[in-house]
Order: sequence, then structure tokens, then C-alpha cells
Amino acid sequence: MIKKLFIIFTVLLSIVWVAVAWAQFKDGLWETTTQVEMKGISQAMPPTTFRQCITRSEPVPKNQDKNYQCKTTAQKISGNTVSYSVECKGKDGLMLTTGKSTYSGSTMEGSSTTNFKAKGQPEMQMVAKIKGKYIGPCPK
Repeated sequence: MIKKLFIIFTVLLSIVWVAVAWAQFKDGLWETTTQVEMKGISQAMPPTTFRQCITRSEPVPKNQDKNYQCKTTAQKISGNTVSYSVECKGKDGLMLTTGKSTYSGSTMEGSSTTNFKAKGQPEMQMVAKIKGKYIGPCPK
């Protein structure tokens, strides 16, 4: 169950990161590394790195996990920092994420907190530290 939540959470973070990509950044291929910590779980999760093509005209990718429907419920841009809230609903439960990302030229840093409410299970909380870097133009 925890491994499945971790995978779902990683997909969610990729969506969240891109959904809030309206802040100041370069259009192109970005590489993002996410380190997740789950409260109450002593075993550390390995960092997850993925690459995503981000442009101002297409900042939001389609959700890859067919079991969850995600939507950005709040977004605020202040300078080069984006604060956001995302809600994902699925057959396994509900995930509510709040976070903040700051862009600085070709780098990005941020953090988020996700509360996962699974049917018949106690609520779980995941905290993520996010770092990103601009790689270059998007592949054609």
C-alpha cells in the first residue's frame, strides 16, 4: 500500500509541479527531483527524478494515473514564487496537496505537503522537497 501511495504521490507531484509552472521559468525540458518523507514511516523513500517538457502555452500535462482525477484548486503567483493547492480524487481515496515553488532562471526549488485519506485507513501525510533544473529545448 505504501509503495502504491508513493508512486501515486510521485505522479501527483509531477502534475502539481507543472500545473503551477506559470511562474518565471524557461520554456523547455526540465528535470525535477523529489524527495518524499512520510510521517510515521521510518524507512526513507528514494528520491524520484523525472523530465518534463514545459511551455507557457502547454503548462499542464494529462494525468498519467487513470485512477485519479486531479485539479488545481488554488494558485497564487508572487514574483517568481508560486503557491498552490491541488486535489486528486480516486477510487482509493482523496489527496490534498499544498505547496510552494520558487523559480530562479534555470533552477527551481520548492516543497509540498500532501494529506492522503484512504477509505478505511488512517490519514497519512507526505512531505516533499522538490528541486528542478532547466535541461534545454524540448525534444521534437
